[in-house]
Amino acid sequence: MNIWKPQNFHGKNKNKFFEGWYFKNTSSQKDYVFAVIPGISIGEDSHAFIQIIDSRNFSNYYRFKFQDFKFSNKPFWISIGKNHFSLEGFSFESEYISANLIFQNLTPWPVKILSPGAMGYYGFFNFLECYHGILSFTHKLNGNVTVNGKRIDFNGGNGYIEKDWGRSFPKSWIWAASNDFENEKVSFTLSIANVPFGRNYFVGFIIGLYLEGHIYQFTTYNGSKISDLQIKENTVLLKAIKGTESIDVKISKHGDNILLSPKNGDMNGRIKESLNSEIEITLRSKGSILFKGKGINSGLEINGDILEDIKNDKSKKISLK
Repeated sequence: MNIWKPQNFHGKNKNKFFEGWYFKNTSSQKDYVFAVIPGISIGEDSHAFIQIIDSRNFSNYYRFKFQDFKFSNKPFWISIGKNHFSLEGFSFESEYISANLIFQNLTPWPVKILSPGAMGYYGFFNFLECYHGILSFTHKLNGNVTVNGKRIDFNGGNGYIEKDWGRSFPKSWIWAASNDFENEKVSFTLSIANVPFGRNYFVGFIIGLYLEGHIYQFTTYNGSKISDLQIKENTVLLKAIKGTESIDVKISKHGDNILLSPKNGDMNGRIKESLNSEIEITLRSKGSILFKGKGINSGLEINGDILEDIKNDKSKKISLK
């Protein structure tokens, strides 16, 4: 049943496996953002961990004993040492940041019988190297956060939750997400990644725009295509199309933090992630603009040679400019 519950822990009795939950949190004044990533690494160096990054370019990896990881799937929660995480909120404490936040009105990617979350029917395949879930596009925060000895107001702030699990992160990918638009009922997420499939691979994508209660989905599995993809030094540009609907995306990169990433379950990779980027989007239907806006405090990762992988991808779901 975990297939239809992406929030749950999927690693029981697994080998060469990782799982991480990504909680991104924005202050009430949108002037401070931090992400906390609790997770588990099962491999040659099995352990639990919590990663922290923030918009002030702080990053740290807190290592725990494997036995410090506890979980429940009915209802879902995980704890690592004295730190506790669930879909109702989390509490975390370190020398740099301490937080006790409560979540209200989560907005997950819909889970259906034949489409168990953001990965659609690909979520049923048990041989993929990495799985992805969107647990909340946007929700409200209440509680206390202290950063470097200074209290920051998070009451009424915004939260975002996603997660990844499997053996390894992809060979190459682009990931971006923001729920800090002028309109509080807007959130955007994008993933484009190399997906090994048998002896070959394809470059798949998941793009979701949550707009005032409706989720516009542009994905590999629903017949969408991406055109005019470009990656410049600090900019990503693309257009996604599904039938009469389209979305133009411009992502501007600002800053970097270092995170560790999994390979065959072990957290021995290094990636760069920004929490200060910006995402500009224009959503159209039959040529008419339904929404146009800019999201700030955006997460962004670009890893590996995704352009080369797209060029050699036989599925041709994505075209380059």
